[in-house]
Amino acid sequence: MRRAMQVLEGLGPQESKETYDYGYDHPFFGQIFLAATLSLVNYPDSINPSVNLHSIEMLYLVPRVMMGILAVIDTFLIYNIAETRYNRKVAFISATLFAVMPLSRILRAILLDSIELPFILLSILFAVYYAKSVSQNTSTNSRDKNILLILLSGIFLGLAIFTKVPVFTMTPLLASIILKKDNRSPNSDSTRLSRLKTLGIWFIPIVLIPMMWPAYAISMGQFGDWLDGVLYQTGRQGGRDLSYSIMLVTQIDPLLVTFGLAGVVYSAIKKDYFVILWTLPYLIFLYLIGWVVYFHWSVLLPILCIALAIMADRLRETFAAYKLIGLLPYVMISAVAIFGFLSIAALTTSHLNTTYNEVYLFVTRELEHTGANTYNQDEEDGTTLIGSHRTRALIWIPKYIFNYGVIFRDTDLPNDNFTKPIQTKKFLIVADSNLLSRFTEVKQHEKYKRITTLYYNTSETIATFIDKGSNRYNFHNIRENHGFGPFVEVRANY
Repeated sequence: MRRAMQVLEGLGPQESKETYDYGYDHPFFGQIFLAATLSLVNYPDSINPSVNLHSIEMLYLVPRVMMGILAVIDTFLIYNIAETRYNRKVAFISATLFAVMPLSRILRAILLDSIELPFILLSILFAVYYAKSVSQNTSTNSRDKNILLILLSGIFLGLAIFTKVPVFTMTPLLASIILKKDNRSPNSDSTRLSRLKTLGIWFIPIVLIPMMWPAYAISMGQFGDWLDGVLYQTGRQGGRDLSYSIMLVTQIDPLLVTFGLAGVVYSAIKKDYFVILWTLPYLIFLYLIGWVVYFHWSVLLPILCIALAIMADRLRETFAAYKLIGLLPYVMISAVAIFGFLSIAALTTSHLNTTYNEVYLFVTRELEHTGANTYNQDEEDGTTLIGSHRTRALIWIPKYIFNYGVIFRDTDLPNDNFTKPIQTKKFLIVADSNLLSRFTEVKQHEKYKRITTLYYNTSETIATFIDKGSNRYNFHNIRENHGFGPFVEVRANY
């Protein structure tokens, strides 16, 4: 949201080092797309925001509704992909699972992963349409249509990569669909050359569209910043590996992940390369980078649903002669869907963001009361907000909605050892559970020794927040809600 608001404010598509040291950690199409959709509803002026809890909630609600609309579009795209590739039964089961299972809730968050998925699915859908068209028609009009389908598939994959680079792992899947041999066509040199030409046409937008990112950096004289951002993102430390993420998403949605992965194994045994090439390259990539967050599984969420649907449909066909046994796969799918629906219903009424919104409102009011909203003030008359990377989310509403003069110091950034003095006279420290744990480490890094001194010796507590509902539910995905944790303390030097 911070980057989308910068676009809406006319500050350009790429975040500068003034607000984040590694602004080039991701391509900028995601914030352009989000800003464009928000501008359609005259956001944020249509909300008429003020410093109160309702405005904070509404400022988040509008973009989250847009993420929900994208998730609905994803559901229809999954249905069409599965129907074209397999049959209507597989399509119906896949789309239903995708719509109701708890893991799909990650797509309601305001993340680049939520934005990129419709473009991935559109690219796959047009590639599948192309394969179907080639197998049915050979006329001149059909060939023109096929070129259009190929270009559309390439354009949408290019836009997906322009949103998040790891999507390039979908290339083997799409290339295999495009190069799939038509049994009616002779296996001649001219046929193979024609398929390679088609693949070349498909590759053109895939290469050119993402290249706009480094090209923009070069044009702005920021290629060094681009290189720093890319190296930082690819070499991030302190995250969890693939094995931990598998354990985590299994706790979030045990039925879909267990049966979905079983479906992937089943498809691998049956040599279904559509499922294999969607799943395996991306998992290998996640394993190699060694830094995996649970929402990175959004790319695999559709294929888990499709693989489970394929397994259920094939098992039904295998045991069709035995009526009771033949119904067992559908009973299993129904049980999984009911579990998913009940889980989503429970999560919908859990009010996970209540404490988060209260902290946000308090910090915004503090910035208002400390004079951070003074127009055309000197930098030192503003306020510095200090906190872990998760508290960076507290910046965009004060800074871009209410135009407060606020600077953020991220305690998690590797290149800021807090040796540089704070630039403003006043500062706030928002200590979430993540930052508080650093203060009690036995072998404390020099950087955190300085922050600890700043925290205890030069500031006083002005508010504490306890999330009483954090342990009320047994869903692991609530504990992984990327909020501030069960306890937050706000301190200030004034």
